Amino acid sequence: MQRFERAKYAGQLAATKFPDLASRFQFWCGGSGRRYATSRYLPGQTPAYDLAVSLYVKRTEEGPKVIAIAAGAANQPAPDDTDEIHVHVVERIEALAFAHHDLRALIEGGSAPGSAPDGDNVVPFNPRRAA
Repeated sequence: MQRFERAKYAGQLAATKFPDLASRFQFWCGGSGRRYATSRYLPGQTPAYDLAVSLYVKRTEEGPKVIAIAAGAANQPAPDDTDEIHVHVVERIEALAFAHHDLRALIEGGSAPGSAPDGDNVVPFNPRRAA
């Protein structure tokens, strides 16, 4: 069995009938190798999901690059260099904590399994539930 690469961009949804809709959905692999489906939004247009992991993405010539990550409410202000926000919505707080920890490996320098980046690019985990 071949091991797949961890903590990487995994492409967009393949849908031949609705290509415009397909580009809205992106996939990322976390440090564990688990695949996460995300919805793509422009900064300032993210819905107010309460249980979501937000990946702040900069488009580069090499492809999309995660420059920051946040968990909790999805409509937090984006860092200045953000081109788009990829949002992974979960149903339970336990899933949010796991996804936040796993997807932190996407930030440059944190791609080794079990590693976690330090600094201003990780917004503290602060979930809140809908009233």
